[in-house]
Amino acid sequence: MESGTKRVYLDRADTTGNVVVTELIAGESPVVRVAETWFHPQGGGQRSDRGAMGPARVLHVAHHGGMVDHFVDSLAGLSVGGTYGFAVDSAWRKLNSVYHSSGHLIAGLVENLQHGLTAVAGHPWPGEARVEFEGQAEASSFDGLAIELSTRLGELLSKPIEVKVTGDPYSSRAIQIGDFPPIPCGRTHVRALSEISAIRVLSIKRKGNRVRVAYDALPP
Repeated sequence: MESGTKRVYLDRADTTGNVVVTELIAGESPVVRVAETWFHPQGGGQRSDRGAMGPARVLHVAHHGGMVDHFVDSLAGLSVGGTYGFAVDSAWRKLNSVYHSSGHLIAGLVENLQHGLTAVAGHPWPGEARVEFEGQAEASSFDGLAIELSTRLGELLSKPIEVKVTGDPYSSRAIQIGDFPPIPCGRTHVRALSEISAIRVLSIKRKGNRVRVAYDALPP
């Protein structure tokens, strides 16, 4: 287990419970630190969770070395050593999980359809989501690839395919969608493709030495 804040969201998907406050940092953007957090910090291409912690609204969550900083609207009513109920905004968590799992699925499918391409980066933010690939695309138009990719995505979303966490959640965590190879990942995901209503391929373009697939995704 890592030192600092224990990132319980890596192992459990609870969105309500209790936390123990270990530090309060006053300032223009006040920060709460806790022994264990269920809030996903921004990073790895994914937006942070938001929600509530005791009387405070959690506006943003970020890594700070081995700690996790929870930026809140106010420290009023909180004290070090106190135990407080928390609630992660479950709708916001679900939306970001849908986008992140959709990006992993697009990465696996494109690598299957275009063996010369390898996924190297993802940016699953709602409204600006994309997956980037490096390598040589085979001699087919990107329009044709977009059509084929869209067809395959629709086929997979219609099947009962699991999205599994493999490895040790705190040291070797990876995400595996069906029979696709597991991908190391410390972010939040859906539990099955049935939790994704649709994935829409917006464009496939070459940008510099990369091929960029832009997409939208919808929860049920």
